[in-house]
Amino acid sequence: MLTVLEENVLINVEADSSGEVIRLLTDLLVNSGYVKGEYADVVISREEQYPTGIPTAGLSVAIPHAFADDCVLEPSVGVATLARPVIFKNMFDPDEELGAAMVFLIALSSKDKNEQAENLGRVMSIFSDGDLLSGLYAAKSGHEFVKIMGNRLEAAP
Repeated sequence: MLTVLEENVLINVEADSSGEVIRLLTDLLVNSGYVKGEYADVVISREEQYPTGIPTAGLSVAIPHAFADDCVLEPSVGVATLARPVIFKNMFDPDEELGAAMVFLIALSSKDKNEQAENLGRVMSIFSDGDLLSGLYAAKSGHEFVKIMGNRLEAAP
């Protein structure tokens, strides 16, 4: 089960690229003991093959992730709200670029594959709630973000 912890949330981040955001979030998860530093390279490589940008009402988001048994110590998620959107390719139309304003980096290993659809479904349910998404983006701290998020990743989608 994935949980967003306030220490794994970056608010109003300045970044110039999707790779930079992925590296910032990986560093956060490394410091929390959830992944190894190499996870960023695995995710960036996967992102080139299988984009994760998602257009939603109001703002676009991205959910970069990869199965990396050698890098993932514990399933986790890191989140960044961005001061200005960065480009991710659209998951549904890889030729289209989206300006993602919020990024959810999901860390899973292959032993978590059975839970992948469930975990991604829970994350996707957040994106279908425009008011919740707007509230999350407006959060001023990791604590406020987690409070607004509630148990959305723990509840059934």
